Amino acid sequence: MGSMTSRERVLLTINHREPDRIPLGEWGIDHDHVEKILGKEVSLWRNRRLETLFLWENRRDELVRLMREDYEALVEALDYDIITLGLVPPRNAAPRTMPRETAPGSWEDGEGREYRYAASNDSIECVSHPPARESLTAEELNRLAEEMARPFEPSRFELIDYFGARYGNSKVLLFRDIDVFSGLMSPFGGDFSHELILPMTHPEEVKKLYPLALKRQRALIGELKKRNVSIGMEGKDFCMNSGPMFTPDSLRDVFFPFQKLITDGLREAGIHPFFHCCGNTWDILEDFVAAGWTGYQSVQKSAGMDWKRLKEEYGERLTIWAGVSCETLVEGELSDVDEEVGEALRILAPGGGFIFGSTNSVQYGARTENYLRALELARRFRY
Repeated sequence: MGSMTSRERVLLTINHREPDRIPLGEWGIDHDHVEKILGKEVSLWRNRRLETLFLWENRRDELVRLMREDYEALVEALDYDIITLGLVPPRNAAPRTMPRETAPGSWEDGEGREYRYAASNDSIECVSHPPARESLTAEELNRLAEEMARPFEPSRFELIDYFGARYGNSKVLLFRDIDVFSGLMSPFGGDFSHELILPMTHPEEVKKLYPLALKRQRALIGELKKRNVSIGMEGKDFCMNSGPMFTPDSLRDVFFPFQKLITDGLREAGIHPFFHCCGNTWDILEDFVAAGWTGYQSVQKSAGMDWKRLKEEYGERLTIWAGVSCETLVEGELSDVDEEVGEALRILAPGGGFIFGSTNSVQYGARTENYLRALELARRFRY
């Protein structure tokens, strides 16, 4: 088989045929690895802390430019076949007032929202939640409908436009911000506990938002189609290591029917529907397939997602995106990487339908040398 372009390679394996080599890509790779790989002191790619500070300081255009430069250099350095992108903040993203620091690692903005620094992923996160609601009034639904009907700000597609123009004919663009959750749940406010309970206690209230959230995602999908995006991925984790966070019944009642509406829209636009879900998904994996998803990223072997069983039972229906676990990247030695990647290639590569990458993302604080070894081994593999 002759040499292929990255785009040909990815699309062939999605169609469950064997390409010339394993396609490479990542859901995400954090800035500390980008800095080591590129030899930079500071990178803005997936640098959550600096992203927040740049926006607070009204430096949005500089932020997006630096993100673009760093990611393009990384794509070239690692020769990724898949370019994973999302929306960027709009040009009017700066806050009305710069949040003030109330204590080391703590801030408060002009509207009373509190923020905290999280050392685990080097981010600044909002820790304030709107009041929890169990239903919405007709007036609130009408106002929400008006908000969701507004056109997308073109500047939000700035990275997609650039990488599409630069690589659209040679590599595959993946959009990672397909929303199958927050459009239904965010209007009800509250914290994560509220999100877990509401679909069980008030499912019909959540379903009232189907038409509004679907219209918004359909409009988004239309924008992606115009920009030559090949894969649309949702990124909500519905599971933890022991199984689903939500009851399977509530997922099947509330969320999977909505997901089917989304995947129908993606498929109509010629975009391959992929899902990202950490944890043990066995109890609901068939539901993901029935909802129309054709690719599965974040296959967490450490949570019981056995590669051999997955390949045997779903290898003809799902493109499997896996290869080296987060735990191995964080704690393993190079010999552990060699063993795990070798196992992944032996089990998952035959017959196509396999993309190589980490089981979630290349997380902040992992060992960059482990990741580079994993990529080296995957590149060596030939069918």
